[in-house]
Amino acid sequence: MRMTITVVAAALATLATLPAGAVEPFRTFDNFGSAQIDLSKWQETERVRQVRRGALNLMQRTLPANTSDAGITSVNWNENIALAISPAVTAIKAKVTVNAVEASSCSANPSAGQSRARIIGGFFNSGTPTPGSQVGDVIAQVRITRFSNSTDPAGTLRVQGIASRCLDATCQQATTLGSIVEMGTVTVGTATTVQVQWDQPTKTFLFGRDGTASGAVVYTDTDTAPPGVLFKQVSTRVDLPNCASAAGSAALIDADFDSVQLNRSALP
Repeated sequence: MRMTITVVAAALATLATLPAGAVEPFRTFDNFGSAQIDLSKWQETERVRQVRRGALNLMQRTLPANTSDAGITSVNWNENIALAISPAVTAIKAKVTVNAVEASSCSANPSAGQSRARIIGGFFNSGTPTPGSQVGDVIAQVRITRFSNSTDPAGTLRVQGIASRCLDATCQQATTLGSIVEMGTVTVGTATTVQVQWDQPTKTFLFGRDGTASGAVVYTDTDTAPPGVLFKQVSTRVDLPNCASAAGSAALIDADFDSVQLNRSALP
């Protein structure tokens, strides 16, 4: 022990007497003076999941993939309803406020970017489900969305109800059932209450906004099997056009979810 102390002391003495310039001096890398993470300095993008001002706040800022100028990369950021409750959930309702939105674009990729906040769930499988795979799962959602090629005024988002059948294991590709239910527009910073209800006896998904029925999607799929991936959630999602030969823009969605309600029978 005495020898170890002596060696450490000698090493410290040597370090203290190194000539000036032998060890390179420090220079500030990032003092985080900007409003967001500098993605030229750090590898990870921004994610927030927190309760703020009495609501669940979800925020993501994401950069496009830079390995290609074709196709789209999608990124979700969400909060799931507990698995103990989720199987019995047939209806979701929530007050949603989009605080900020930016849709990604790339001059070298003609695909449109999309940023949205949503309530969404997987309700059944139209065939024989494979646990962990969404192939054949039927999902329904209400999304509050902005596309990069939108001609709407700045800060305007579309409110839409959609039911779809997943074509691959992660539901990156899906077939829309029926038509998209258009439920008007909402501006950034304005709350709107949206809902989706699955009426299994009539093979119908019902969509509504601010207490008013807005439309329905009727399907013909077999609906007795559970989904391969069971989930009900409030969520943000961004679709980013891949961008290798140009400077692609980041996608941003910042949304608050409040007053979440479920069908009564799903609750303890």
